[in-house]
This record gives sequence, structure tokens and C-alpha cells, in this order.
Amino acid sequence: MLFTFAWTHSTHGRNATIKQFMATGGMPPEGVKMISRYHNIDGSGGFAICETDDASALANWAIDWNGLLDVKITAIMDDETIGGVLGPRASEFE
Repeated sequence: MLFTFAWTHSTHGRNATIKQFMATGGMPPEGVKMISRYHNIDGSGGFAICETDDASALANWAIDWNGLLDVKITAIMDDETIGGVLGPRASEFE
């Protein structure tokens, strides 16, 4: 499954967050494939798109950071997948 792994942090946590990111690269644990990652230009947070079938691995990644960041993980779908869900229900939306 695909997920967004979004984070925000306060200005008070900035230095510790930068230090941990520079030391670790912020990479996910084994079992989670990071597809892309984006950072807000104001330094307040960002998000990654990742893929996994292992909820425990995703939870471990969150635990690595949730002492410094507010983390929100959301399951997402691409256009093709949501189209397959919506297509059979199209008559409901007319």
C-alpha cells in the first residue's frame, strides 16, 4: 500500500530535528520503500510518499521521529486504483 508520511515540527525542535536528519538521513526502516520526499521551504515540515505492506515497519519509522516531530500517516491511492473503486459506482454520482 501507498502512504503519505507527513511531519511538522515547532521552531523549538528545529535544531534537534536537523541534527537527527543529518546523522541518519531520515531513511525508513527495512520493509518501507520511500518513493519520494519533499520538504516545506519554510522549514516547518514536509512529507514522504512510501510503500509498504508492513504496518510494524511504518510504525517503527514514526517512532524514530515522533519525539521530535508531529507525524501523520495516511493511506493513499493512485488514480488507477481509485478509478477501479469509483467506476462500478458511477451511477451513484449522477
